Amino acid sequence: MSASVEAQGVRLDVIEFGPRPTEPPLEGYVQPLTRPDRWRQLAVHTGGETAILEPGLLQYLRGDLELAATTGGGGGLGGLLRGAVTAAATGESLFKTAYRGSGVIYTEPTRLHLLLGELRGEDLIVDDGAFVACAGQVTVGRHVNRGLAAALGSGEGRVQPKLSGSGVFALQSPVHPDEFQILELQGETLKVDGNLVLAYTGGLNFSVEKSARGLLGSGRTGEGYVQVYRGTGRVWLAPTLPLHLSPGTFSAPT
Repeated sequence: MSASVEAQGVRLDVIEFGPRPTEPPLEGYVQPLTRPDRWRQLAVHTGGETAILEPGLLQYLRGDLELAATTGGGGGLGGLLRGAVTAAATGESLFKTAYRGSGVIYTEPTRLHLLLGELRGEDLIVDDGAFVACAGQVTVGRHVNRGLAAALGSGEGRVQPKLSGSGVFALQSPVHPDEFQILELQGETLKVDGNLVLAYTGGLNFSVEKSARGLLGSGRTGEGYVQVYRGTGRVWLAPTLPLHLSPGTFSAPT
């Protein structure tokens, strides 16, 4: 176990599997060994609280647990239909898998890093594809991030997962947790050039604003646009993310 977080009677553990050399050493030669990345697996321990996983991530479970598909936040048939239309248009998965009861849930191993955190009666806006699981008194909804579309005056924006309540959560990223900066903003303004933010709390006001050309270090966000976070809350920022991505995969916010 390499990391753990516990709250609201639930616990998340990250299990790491040690890598083996991909080839045996040659006798009589000094040869660096090629080691693959570690595999990581999430274990969700629940004693009666609800756990929610991204669909398709379950590998196996132990205990008295019931499974059910959920939209994460209710809202009736009208909300469900609106959510289905939005999900189809954006590619965001509408249904999550809820586990109710007591036991341990194990996810499929991944070579991505798993970032653990705690929700303290707040909202957390999560980047696309980053959500893995949450447990406790937490619901999973959808947040419409108009971002660059709003700045340009066009489009309806991008739908992202929104976690609400109190409990624990796990996100996935190519960046090691030690490389993240968790910034505590106190009525401040944060401007970011590029998609370096994995998540931020809902108390912050997010916008995309245009900046003068030549003031940006990389221009990754396009024609002088920066992501702006204002207010009081937390931001999970990964300064080293570009170093983990292959050339051409860095996209502008939408």
